[in-house]
Amino acid sequence: AAAGGAAAKSRPVRVVEAQQLTSHAHFLDLVGGEGDEPLVLRGLPFAQGVATNFTVEALSEQLGDVNLPLKSGPRPRSSSGCHLFVARQGEGEAVLGSSPASWDPAGCCLRSFLSSLAAGSGLYLTTRSAKAACSRQSQDGVDKLVYRGGGEEGGSEVAVDPEGYDVLVRNFVPRVPWPLILPTDSAFLIAFWLGAQGNNFGLHTDLFAEQFLVQHQGTKEVLLLLPRDAARIAPFPFLSSPLFYKSARRSVSNLDLAGDPDGCLRAELCPGDVLYIPAWWWHEVRTISSGLSLSATYRYHTEDSDRFSKVMTLVYQLHSRAQSRKSSGRFAQHLRSFFAYSLAEAEADATCSEGRASSAATSAAASLPLLLVGVASAVLAGALAGFAFGRQSRG
Repeated sequence: AAAGGAAAKSRPVRVVEAQQLTSHAHFLDLVGGEGDEPLVLRGLPFAQGVATNFTVEALSEQLGDVNLPLKSGPRPRSSSGCHLFVARQGEGEAVLGSSPASWDPAGCCLRSFLSSLAAGSGLYLTTRSAKAACSRQSQDGVDKLVYRGGGEEGGSEVAVDPEGYDVLVRNFVPRVPWPLILPTDSAFLIAFWLGAQGNNFGLHTDLFAEQFLVQHQGTKEVLLLLPRDAARIAPFPFLSSPLFYKSARRSVSNLDLAGDPDGCLRAELCPGDVLYIPAWWWHEVRTISSGLSLSATYRYHTEDSDRFSKVMTLVYQLHSRAQSRKSSGRFAQHLRSFFAYSLAEAEADATCSEGRASSAATSAAASLPLLLVGVASAVLAGALAGFAFGRQSRG
């Protein structure tokens, strides 16, 4: 089923006929400088041909003899910083598990892998570059995408990854048609997704990153939401799990959105469509057409991305050390309540300034267990990132 009744209860994402958007400046004019709502951009002009020319069949013909790496993994420590992950979504599974087991390509050629996808293997492949490893550049008067590798903005070409984790990124980037609205002055992470009908990565957020998701082949359903109360999403608790960017409920269909004023948005992406996803929006992507699916994502991390990662790591370490103390656990409990109190006060101040009830601090403090289990990561990031940055600026 689609994300259950969630899709039926959702509102459509606004669709913009975008034939006239030929630069990033045009896109910024459209969104008013800083986008805060998802948009489907239809009819966008592309460089290097049209979006629908980049297909599984074309890749099989052009790159079929390219060998995939021996192993697959969600976080390979490769020299290039590239990631290549293959998993199998089990028969009858509506969504991949939060920590799916990887499937090792064992050095098979791309043609063989794509044939297994077409035969209904249930496999699903995603590969991506490191942060800031790609950019749009003008060379000899021609705009093109450049993969530099290693995540060094403006850096020189790096050696080929000896483990082969960069093999698809290196070969796909020169071939992929890309929308002309990509900025010319910002490096980005590029990701490619290969799968088939029913593949569903699960509800997640890419945190402090703006994204353009380009659908090249097949049709995808995307459910998006950004509730004021992150407990509705039920992220994995960041104090105990590195998966805090994923929902523990795994699917919008498992969320209780009753009474939520914002609700859920739904987009249906056909070949050539581009979905703009603002920072922090949670999304669930599912292939709904028969046959194979291919898409690319251009991910631009904001200046708060690294700060947030550092803050999350530090808070996790502080709490772990507090828990490891040989005591009654009072110290760790006090530390959690210290964070909870400050967040509750910040929420109360925001509520009062918006003219709503001034009792938010009391109710938020009373819901401490929910705060810690169904962690409101976005709110915590805002409070702690500012604190961490302030500490750095004061030396």
